[in-house]
Amino acid sequence: MRTVREGDVMIERTIKLNIDIAPEELAFCFCNMSSEGQARFFNEIAVCVAKWDKPFCFQLSALTSEAILTLDGRRVMEQIGEYAKEE
Repeated sequence: MRTVREGDVMIERTIKLNIDIAPEELAFCFCNMSSEGQARFFNEIAVCVAKWDKPFCFQLSALTSEAILTLDGRRVMEQIGEYAKEE
């Protein structure tokens, strides 16, 4: 909110922006989070997918079928799965 005073008159402006975050930007932000922030990120993903009509595995199946997913990207997913296993 920006407030400008002109004499006794106050002018207020509220500006709303809709900004689409590119996947590359989101990945950059994730990589610069603390481990606590990254854990909160995955916790929030769990909250979001719990509201979906279909189980998360359907999205994972679609994701892994994408031609744009590189071998490096797939390896990151595999590493997350390995480290996320409860011991």
